[in-house]
Amino acid sequence: MNFLTSTVLALVLAVSLYSQTPPPIMPVSEIKIGMKGYGQTVFKGGNIERFEFEVLGIEKNSMPGRNMVLVKASGGPLADTGILAGMSGSPCYIDGKLIGALSSGFQWEKEPIGGITPIQEMLDQLQDVPDAISARTPLIPPKLDPARIIKSAQLGEMLPLSEIMTLPAPAMGEQSLPLLLYGTTLDPEAKNCWNGLPVRFAGAMASNSGQGEPSPIEPGGMVAILLIQGDMNLAASGTITYISGKKAMLFGHRLLNLGAVDFPMWSASVLTHLASYSDSVKLTQAVAQIGALRLDRPTGVVGIIGAEPKLIPFRVGINLGGKKNLNFRFEIIDHPVMTPVLVATALSQTILSHVRQTGMQSLSLQGNIKIANQQPITIENMVADLNSSRLPEYLGGMIQAICLNPFERPVIEGISVNIKGEERLDLTAIAGVRPLRARVKRGQTLPVLITLQNIQGVRETATLNVPVPLSAKPGKAMLQVGDGLSLLRNDPDSQKIRTTSLSEMVMLLNGTLKNNFAYAFLIQNQDGAGLRGNRIEGIPPSISSLLLADGDTSSNRLQRQVIGRAALPLEREVTGLLSLEVEIE
Repeated sequence: MNFLTSTVLALVLAVSLYSQTPPPIMPVSEIKIGMKGYGQTVFKGGNIERFEFEVLGIEKNSMPGRNMVLVKASGGPLADTGILAGMSGSPCYIDGKLIGALSSGFQWEKEPIGGITPIQEMLDQLQDVPDAISARTPLIPPKLDPARIIKSAQLGEMLPLSEIMTLPAPAMGEQSLPLLLYGTTLDPEAKNCWNGLPVRFAGAMASNSGQGEPSPIEPGGMVAILLIQGDMNLAASGTITYISGKKAMLFGHRLLNLGAVDFPMWSASVLTHLASYSDSVKLTQAVAQIGALRLDRPTGVVGIIGAEPKLIPFRVGINLGGKKNLNFRFEIIDHPVMTPVLVATALSQTILSHVRQTGMQSLSLQGNIKIANQQPITIENMVADLNSSRLPEYLGGMIQAICLNPFERPVIEGISVNIKGEERLDLTAIAGVRPLRARVKRGQTLPVLITLQNIQGVRETATLNVPVPLSAKPGKAMLQVGDGLSLLRNDPDSQKIRTTSLSEMVMLLNGTLKNNFAYAFLIQNQDGAGLRGNRIEGIPPSISSLLLADGDTSSNRLQRQVIGRAALPLEREVTGLLSLEVEIE
């Protein structure tokens, strides 16, 4: 176990004490307006309490094949708070029969009116959950191809979730009562990673330290699903609806509607409840891990009590001007779509907490992503402005490219990065380019003098020696000098990168052009087919994005081909792109 092993085992063993036979079920067809019943939930600490309700009506086909029981609740703090976020999953009974899970409410409600997801609909979607997680299979996003994913990562960007997954449509009440993720209030840049998902963030969850009264593992008990744990926690809290053996059904609505998942499931305690004219919430803390969430569907989620989820270790080191060293450790859920978003979120929040957001500063990022049976992916990037979100985007984009490959499911063994901050702007512009030879022969080297200028206007020069291969054609060639991102962004032809394996994708990502290098590329127009990412004249596959085709392989139209290159590493961010023609003999 990752945390609090002894407490976890005690809680898991306690499940055996809950041997009550599941209650009988009342179908929607038997529920009538005016019927009264009761629900079970936790309002304070870990104690399960009762609340009362009266059926106001049945909303038939609230979504295709879905029904909702509308009720008015009373008891506990509900007169002051209305339906609380965190009550989702609270089991509701009429005449001792389980009718479903309280799962929704209404924003700005003056009375505690909410909706119940019928238990039969939960059982229909959630009962077929294996005790052991099935073998991992590749995720093949229908909207994407490897070229789109890799190019985005090379540019230091993350693909929006709207391009990767079908974002869920809100069910009744969920527009006004979105999924509440406890643990942190995200800065605006980090929120961009979550655009389109029906979630809200609350910076009001205590750490998973094992303190607090754990809720019983039984219907009405409080649980937390942790997406990030460690030096920062991000979790969704709700209530147990139904237990059958080791399987616990929760929430009565989706988490994120991801299907098969493997997330940590913790017993939780309620610190207090917060009454609001908008959305009242339970403020909760995770107490001890009790199992793993294994299924996330529209009518609820299912966890296996006693199961152990696989998590990805993520370490972040921060060095601030050589005067202060900080280290943070997180564990991130392993999921193709959510892992990149959560890694970017954790890094963004770490930077926000310890790096100032105003004044002159430069941040450099170095590290690696370790993948089973693959070369580690090297992480290197630099930001010399106040937009610190560029570093999380860059790291998230790299992980996204790996997670969304269509060839095999990667096993990420760990992510480790170090951030170095300096109280200055380490920024250099490419101010001038001049070949030191007017003409160059095939097989020789073309020396190129570049002029660099910092933000104070101070200039310096450096020489790049670009090899000209014997295979070059006599005549005109284009010399492009710039930083890696500018070269990629100004790619006019957009030749798709062709890959056939995860190993090739790893190789491409490791060869990604850096923004703290100055590059010189010698490019010629060539007849024939594009190279589609294969090596040529010793150039690594990362330059495949510059091996561009104007047409298909049967066309006689010209194509661009990088025939030589040179690189100059610099300890600062480089910007700029200049082009000129040279003559090859």
